[in-house]
Amino acid sequence: MAFPKLSNAARIWLICAALVAALVAWLVWPRAIRVEVATIDRGEVRREIAEEGRVRVHDVYTVASPVGGLLKRVQLEAGDVVSKGDVLASIAPADPSLLDARISEEAAANAAAARAALALAEVDLDLAKSEEARTRQLFERGFAAQAALDRTQAGVRAASSVVAQRKAELARSLAAQGKPGARARSLTKVRSPASGRVLRIFLESETVISAGTPLLEIGDPEQIEIVAEFLSQDAAMMREGAAAFVENSGSGEPARATVHAVEPYARTRVSALGVEEQRVSVILNLLGETSSATPRLGHGFRVDVRILAFEEKDALRVPTDALVRHGDNDWSVFRVMDGLARLTRVSIGDGDDRFRVVTAGVAAGDRVVLFPGDTLRDGDTVQVDTK
Repeated sequence: MAFPKLSNAARIWLICAALVAALVAWLVWPRAIRVEVATIDRGEVRREIAEEGRVRVHDVYTVASPVGGLLKRVQLEAGDVVSKGDVLASIAPADPSLLDARISEEAAANAAAARAALALAEVDLDLAKSEEARTRQLFERGFAAQAALDRTQAGVRAASSVVAQRKAELARSLAAQGKPGARARSLTKVRSPASGRVLRIFLESETVISAGTPLLEIGDPEQIEIVAEFLSQDAAMMREGAAAFVENSGSGEPARATVHAVEPYARTRVSALGVEEQRVSVILNLLGETSSATPRLGHGFRVDVRILAFEEKDALRVPTDALVRHGDNDWSVFRVMDGLARLTRVSIGDGDDRFRVVTAGVAAGDRVVLFPGDTLRDGDTVQVDTK
């Protein structure tokens, strides 16, 4: 059978169609996906929870003024060593406040009225005494009854009471006028409640204060602890005695510590993003072998804290970067088997952002895909990236 001869134009179009078909076939032909893999092995898996903390002296004594008065200048400075019973500050009685012109005139008028009332009361007392003396003479001669004598004696006592009252009113008026007379100048000494160092001085210069005004803080800087506020869901995983590490403590390497207590209540805090969070205070104690670094830390210093919430030395582990969601609550990995990616469901335990404990689904030596992405599917051909 003879084929018809094709023209040159027809040959060109036929060749172009063949090239396009070959290109389409090359584009749709399945290719191996280059992937990075890791090997399931056994090793250490741990979870550390980090947060910012503050150093504080275990027992801080805030010394306040027991009385109101004139605080003398405090001679101590922050860091000075004090012993229990040492004098920390002295408080003298304060001078009376100055009076303005109107109040001063009122006080002078009240004092003048008090003097006049006292003079009148003294006149009444003199009259009562004279009356009592005459009645007594008459009584002794038999010309006056006992009742009359009793009445004159009662009048003397009443007049004496009125004189005493007027003297008290005069003294009160003079005190309001700013002339109280002699005034006690004894000092009230404020003593240290414990031995330690002066941590902070609230008032240093001489000034008038009221009772209960804080003056300074006393504490032992060698008896320090660290407190950090963790999210309540993280604090729930911490236990007393758990290992911890303190960074930026002034030494070249993290200082070792232990969890002393996890407070049983949470506080509401607002984060920098405006989100309300429940925070729990966790208290740490530095271990004895880090005592050489302890003096470098002071009350209120900022440090970084890492608490070990979980640790397993010899666990079957899977890289966290190999895990993908499978359903709502399950996890899976893509195992590399005979050049294919096989989606395998796994059961995982605790861990951190590097490794998680795996309890079922894979075995040591299995290779799994790292960073599988959303395009990788079960059964896809893969090529291991060896770089």
